[in-house]
Amino acid sequence: MFMFRNCAVLLVIGSICCFIYGIINLYVDVEPNACRMTYMFGQPMFSRVQIKNGELYPNYRLFYYYEGLRDSVEPLTKDMTGAPVIFVPGNGGSYKQVRSLASVALRKALTNDAGIHLDYYTIDYDEELSALYGGYLFHQQRYLKLCIRTILSLYKGRSEQPSIVLIGHSMGGKLAHSVLTDLSIGQHINTIISISTPLDRPVLNLDAELDAFYAQTDSALSRTRTVTLPTTRTNVCNSLHQNPPSVQNMALKETSANLDNVLLISTAGGNRDLLVRPGLTASKFNDLHAMTSAIPRVSLSCDHLSAVWCLQFIKTINRFLFSIARVRDDRSVIFGTDKQRNLKSALSHFVKRPSRPQNTMSFSAANNWNEERRLVINKYFANGLKTSYFDLIGLKRHKRYKKLAIEALNVDDIDWLFGCTAQVHKETGQTYCEKVTPLTHLVQRLPNREREPRSIAVLDLHNLRNTYLEWTHVLVRLPAGSGHLGYNLDIYDPKERHVDIRLPRWYSFSKQLAVNETLQGTLHYRLRISDLFDPYQSLRVIVEPLQCLKPQYRVTARLCVPWAAGFERFQTMTSPDEKPQLYANVPTLLPKHYNTTLNPVVMDLYLDPICRYRISYEYGYSSALSRLVLEFSSWLPAHLTCVLLIVLRKQVSTFHEVGSFKSLKPYTGYLQYTSLYVVTACRLLKKLILSSRVLPTPESLDYSINVSIVIHCAAIAFSLVATLATWLALSLYGNAFYRLALRLTRQSQASSEILISIMTNLPITYGILTIATAIGTCSGVGLLLAFVFYFLMLSNAYKDCLEDFVWQKAANLVRGTPSEPAATGSEGAGDTLSGIDDQSDEKKQQQEEEQEQEEMESEKKEIDPEPCVGLQNFPFHVTLLLMLLMQLLLTAPNTLAWVRSRRHGIELPDPSLQSSVVVLISLSLLLQFRAPQKCSGYWMMSIVLYVLSGIVLLYCQAAIYRLNFVFAGAFALLAAHQGLWILWRRLN
Repeated sequence: MFMFRNCAVLLVIGSICCFIYGIINLYVDVEPNACRMTYMFGQPMFSRVQIKNGELYPNYRLFYYYEGLRDSVEPLTKDMTGAPVIFVPGNGGSYKQVRSLASVALRKALTNDAGIHLDYYTIDYDEELSALYGGYLFHQQRYLKLCIRTILSLYKGRSEQPSIVLIGHSMGGKLAHSVLTDLSIGQHINTIISISTPLDRPVLNLDAELDAFYAQTDSALSRTRTVTLPTTRTNVCNSLHQNPPSVQNMALKETSANLDNVLLISTAGGNRDLLVRPGLTASKFNDLHAMTSAIPRVSLSCDHLSAVWCLQFIKTINRFLFSIARVRDDRSVIFGTDKQRNLKSALSHFVKRPSRPQNTMSFSAANNWNEERRLVINKYFANGLKTSYFDLIGLKRHKRYKKLAIEALNVDDIDWLFGCTAQVHKETGQTYCEKVTPLTHLVQRLPNREREPRSIAVLDLHNLRNTYLEWTHVLVRLPAGSGHLGYNLDIYDPKERHVDIRLPRWYSFSKQLAVNETLQGTLHYRLRISDLFDPYQSLRVIVEPLQCLKPQYRVTARLCVPWAAGFERFQTMTSPDEKPQLYANVPTLLPKHYNTTLNPVVMDLYLDPICRYRISYEYGYSSALSRLVLEFSSWLPAHLTCVLLIVLRKQVSTFHEVGSFKSLKPYTGYLQYTSLYVVTACRLLKKLILSSRVLPTPESLDYSINVSIVIHCAAIAFSLVATLATWLALSLYGNAFYRLALRLTRQSQASSEILISIMTNLPITYGILTIATAIGTCSGVGLLLAFVFYFLMLSNAYKDCLEDFVWQKAANLVRGTPSEPAATGSEGAGDTLSGIDDQSDEKKQQQEEEQEQEEMESEKKEIDPEPCVGLQNFPFHVTLLLMLLMQLLLTAPNTLAWVRSRRHGIELPDPSLQSSVVVLISLSLLLQFRAPQKCSGYWMMSIVLYVLSGIVLLYCQAAIYRLNFVFAGAFALLAAHQGLWILWRRLN
């Protein structure tokens, strides 16, 4: 047991160090922001659009965006001819964030020959924190529906009713999805583009209103949209892009067909977005998902805020919108309603560059034709070419080589790769191709930062030979130009370039070799990684250049997760120590029974042929810790609550002696490891609950137990830090907090002292005051008032006990030194006395009896010392104070919403009111009963607290708002136990 305790201490220390390191590394090891700022070409102007019944939402507004005009534009009186687009801001977002999108669209419309232009509208949600408080979402949803109806009325004079495109950033994307639950609104929606939006799950599930909003939207869309979920056979890495949902899989309802015609596109910012992690941005209802690092012409990671002004990304969105818009005969612009056409356009803009039709092209034999027979080719033209250059690579010369990797440098937006049947010119004897077929659809442009464009294609020669039997060559055409041009070719056997590796165990600290040394001219390697399935796991891949012909090189890595469509990621490196380093990880947990050996995570390495490389790999500890913090730090409140309940289980039955030093240590019970047993026991209990199907289904968080252990040990450390901070505040800063409370409550010192004295001696008044405050204002204000008074009462009690302890020790020290000489002197004086009468003998005898009685009482106290009850039991009350503080923090978003809504007279729901009232009633009763009392039945309370801690880990890790009910239950059970014991004692 001693050895296990030491191991637990080391585990807690190691976990908190790893957690802190993960937080630091999360903000350090991140790629620089490569987004270019979007600038307006004119003065941004916003014209307010009046909405019918808009007075019900006094703090919301709808605006139309335009630029540079001196005269204001009134959409209600102007003939609106553009295609309508509504920008929906997200959590704390401003309506002015539409400026980048709308300004680029205005500039693009000026150069559009077809006359396509867009009308951008934006909504002002008063910068409400809708991601933290769910009561906003229902309010904002109703207003968004009014805005859609109002905008549709602006275009009602057209012969064909236009459809609307919604662009939502952050929680605005979820609001846009939620309007599809109203079929009368959904039929007018053409496309929804969500930018960095948590679609199927919130980032933090802090209240029941937020949970209900997600649940209602999910339930309604499940009936009206096709659900696409990965299966054990899903492998999106085998295709160039994810396929659109099959018509055969659509739900067999009329409404389903209508809402399946709405195109849903979602995007994620990548590793720079630390607010909404990529795994939350995809939805089972989506048609298309893309990472900004994989979007053509973007190829970078956006943080959460820069996604709305990143010029590269903003241009892509507007290109897509212009591509699906068309001009009618009356010169008005509408969005096309053919979903398959719109989806094809979305794929070309967000997934892969558009490929031209495979029409046969003709070339003259008089061109500069060459035929190559080598397996590795590197051709560069530093000064460009005066005429086009043609190279033929034979298909049937190297039959044992099944793969051909070829890249073109500085060749963009033209057809440069073809398949053809070669023939020999009769006069010159030159081999050439007269008719060629473009292979542009097999070419992928790689992100290469600000350097020359790099396009690459990996061809399966075996398939080409069997599919196109008449083809003899692959043709490479380099166009004429003055810039640097060239191409690289690498023909190889895939058995030599496809390397199967397995993710090392987390306790394996060694670096393992994948490829000892590549050949000069090698273009492509593929790493197939198995056993990589948890979002926190990370594999570091080290591509080390051994020898290079030039000092500068570039290596581009493409990561594909087979079960996660749309999470393709690219990363380019120019040095082995460049940050962020090359890591492989997955955004979501793999489906059940998924085999990562048959369908491994794939990393394609596109190497610079000027170097020879050594490729090795190891467990990526830095990235793993960062991802653990990013993915699972939201579990901390639940694990901290579990720790407090286990600590309370020990404290509630432990009573120290009054006046002892142990009674002054509030951290008693926090140096424990018992709660680790609860973590492991809950893993087994979850399986029993799922198999029995009697109790409610626990949260489906099927992650490794390593995650739970690290988070729980970090929670133990945080609980100890919080307790020590509380002890320090009680000891040193009680007066400072007291003065702060006086300022906040605007009470005089005399009245506050009287109030605290009344609450200390008659705690029921404490409950009446705080409950009335909670009901009259909101639960957060009542909890804040309760916390302040509870802290001050505890601080006063602690100072009194500390003073008594110090005076008692000082008195014992002073009394113990002179007492013996004084007694000796009295005895000597007594020996010299003589002639004592009978009355003095009686007094002496009486004093001896009193002394014997005092000695007996002191011996009895030593046998049964007076226990610390009531506020003197500081460990117990410090734990209750921390639990009250946690509930106060959980209701903080609700409190902020209440403060903001008071300005406009809006009533918002208070989902924490009932649980807060129960806590306040129970706490006042506990103070009234001078709890904890030394009584029987604590073994039952111990079992109950064990059960509550298990409930926390089974049902409250993701649904954080349920902790309010756990706190209410714990306080209520403690109050019931103390009250029943007092009642039983009085009856007997």
